[in-house]
Amino acid sequence: MAIASQKIFLAGFMGTGKSEVGRHLAQLLKWPFVDLDQKITQQTGKSISAIFARHGEAAFRKLERQTLSTLLQGGQAVVALGGGAVCSQSQLQRLKKAGTLILLQASPETLQRRLRSDRSRPLLQKPDPLSEIVTLLKKRAPYYDAIHWRVSTEGRTPKQVAQQIAKFYPIEQQALKVSLGDRSYPIYFQQDVIKSLNGLLRNKFTGERLFLLTNSVVDRLYGKQWLRELKREFKVEKLAIPDGERHKNLNTMAKIYRAMTQAQVDRTTPLLALGGGVIGDMGGYAAATFLRGIPYIQVPTTLLAQVDSSIGGKTGVDLPEGKNLVGAFYQPSMVLVDTRLLQTLSPRQMRCGMAEVIKYGAIFDSKLTGLLEKQMKDFLKNPGSTMEGVIRTCCEWKAWVVKLDERETRGIRAKLNFGHSLGHAIETLTDYRRYTHGEAIAMGMSFAARASMAKQGLAQQAVARLEALLKAAGLPQKWPNFSPARYGKVLLQDKKRVSGSIKFVYLNKIGDSVVLPTPIKEIQSWL
Repeated sequence: MAIASQKIFLAGFMGTGKSEVGRHLAQLLKWPFVDLDQKITQQTGKSISAIFARHGEAAFRKLERQTLSTLLQGGQAVVALGGGAVCSQSQLQRLKKAGTLILLQASPETLQRRLRSDRSRPLLQKPDPLSEIVTLLKKRAPYYDAIHWRVSTEGRTPKQVAQQIAKFYPIEQQALKVSLGDRSYPIYFQQDVIKSLNGLLRNKFTGERLFLLTNSVVDRLYGKQWLRELKREFKVEKLAIPDGERHKNLNTMAKIYRAMTQAQVDRTTPLLALGGGVIGDMGGYAAATFLRGIPYIQVPTTLLAQVDSSIGGKTGVDLPEGKNLVGAFYQPSMVLVDTRLLQTLSPRQMRCGMAEVIKYGAIFDSKLTGLLEKQMKDFLKNPGSTMEGVIRTCCEWKAWVVKLDERETRGIRAKLNFGHSLGHAIETLTDYRRYTHGEAIAMGMSFAARASMAKQGLAQQAVARLEALLKAAGLPQKWPNFSPARYGKVLLQDKKRVSGSIKFVYLNKIGDSVVLPTPIKEIQSWL
């Protein structure tokens, strides 16, 4: 098993089995094992309880930090941490940078039972140990909750828990992290992700229930298989809504809320959104607003969703007046990207997603643009076997943008709207029926590139290059011939509008973009 050269840190409350699990895991990986508490005992010649009794908890934590600092200098190792070792933000960040941090969990009742006969635990020498466990868990919750890989030790032997961690460690290592502090989450890239689905979910969620949201098309293709697999681990309720952007509205949201209520969804129940951008947007908005917030998982089944809409936490629905006017920023708990799901996409849907891929090259990455120019035909023909590298590149750009500008306040994330101002207007003016989202965005990018010639001096050759790439992808370049007045009326509903201007994305050159406030009247003059 080829594994990166770093450490695994096992965190968790006393009694979760960190030491026993750690020993088994170290044997499986053929790594050294270190028990932090034992290391401190060896160095001081005193038991942990004696250090607490004589010097107090603050002195012990200082010793703990010093000992851990020494351990961080070494090579590969499995390290069992003390229960409070992660209970500071600086310590959490140090551990996350130095290796993989895993939280072992068990119920308070299980912890009490395991610790009942252990008189060496200084923090539990109280008349009501269970109450003390619950109190300490609540106190440590902000730190424990910031650890995103969680493994339950309920009903399993330490060896079984270690085997689970060893199985999923390579997958975790290959994941792309969206770094947002305590809202951080992984993007997993897995072929046939269904084979590791329940394990990945159980690394994060310990509850009984799961709500599966999909659409009628995806349900016919994958619904039975995914439902059967999920039911091995969860009590699952499924809702399949009609397919298409025109159903992304408040009426459909009401149906989702009612289904979630009937399924007895509570705040620990994850919502799994299995579908394209519409399902991801609506599933995310449902998760953000039902019971004021429940966890959710994005499983994007379209190219557009895999490279863009499933990442970054933009959720919402459309109104007749405009696209995505009602929504929220709400980050998923994880994103599962399986390129084999693209094999059942229609050619039109593949072209639709390719518009967003082209966008990333245009605004950020000229190297990506060159790759698309060389291999567009292969990418469209065999996406399941050729696209993972391109998709990961796009996701890396999106993760970078979201980390720097999660709520689109610094002007960086707004660059992702290249082509979207006019594209969204086209969708609205055609009632979301004539064009796919990608087709509308392609026309919007062509318009934005031509506007960039007028505004930023973009070279004619760059415009021709972008339009040739859109043509190679089978995407339209010429926008519909609505009057400037009709376009202007819809642009006034743009989310990025401030007074009579909108934040419009221009190209300086391929791979370099800028956001400038632009009067809507000026945009109308270019139509």
